[in-house]
Amino acid sequence: MTKYIFVIIALLVGGFLSIQGSINAQLSSFLRHPLQASLTNFVVGTIVLIMLNVILRTTMPTVNELRMVPWHLFLGGVIGAMFVTSVVLLIPKIGVTTMLAASIAGQLIVATVIDHFGYFNVAIHPVSLSRIAGIIMLIIGIFLIQR
Repeated sequence: MTKYIFVIIALLVGGFLSIQGSINAQLSSFLRHPLQASLTNFVVGTIVLIMLNVILRTTMPTVNELRMVPWHLFLGGVIGAMFVTSVVLLIPKIGVTTMLAASIAGQLIVATVIDHFGYFNVAIHPVSLSRIAGIIMLIIGIFLIQR
């Protein structure tokens, strides 16, 4: 039962991504450049995260702790910036549905490889025909959404 609650939460979070992308695309129309909308998104997000860390009384990492982190683990921020900026640029051109469906298909393709080989220390979940079929159906869905 708990697993289903987590799936519902994930669905809600996914819904919020549609809202976020739409808001950021609109924000871009008020600013001089789409990158400013992405920057504004991250500045606001940073402020919220700082506030949450203060409220929850978490300790901030020290410079020495940050130096111990392998460099490639900081790429999550780069990927996040790429995603938000891509959303800002692409939603006005292809729409929210197509943008998110295509990005989800890309996520699933890469996630299947990560799961299959256990990259990034995740538990191995071998590729299956049903996973491949689901991804293919989503890709077909993208073409149907475009019609």
